[in-house]
Amino acid sequence: MRKRSPHPLEQHPSFRAVVAATPVFADVARASDDGELVGRLAIAACDLASGFAAPPGSTIRFGARRRAWTAVRELERSLLAIRINREAPVKMIARAQRAIDRADVMISALPGVVPS
Repeated sequence: MRKRSPHPLEQHPSFRAVVAATPVFADVARASDDGELVGRLAIAACDLASGFAAPPGSTIRFGARRRAWTAVRELERSLLAIRINREAPVKMIARAQRAIDRADVMISALPGVVPS
């Protein structure tokens, strides 16, 4: 069996954090019947990828990263609503919360995401 060579995006901890959140968000999406959760997470990953592909220091890079961070923050609010409305098991929501918190921290650490 040949070892798979990593994709260039996999070197970025923020991208890996968003991708790692996908399975737990899929579980919450199924439990809460919110089919948009995973799609919104995928859009955040796409925005991150666009940011990494853009020229360093460009407004395109900063804008894409900022959109990804905003999407992650909105997903966090969606989780809160799901928890308040008891639409999914508490332990499942807690796992998703930890995953999205990690993605939030990793993305916010990127240059230009959080205004200085």
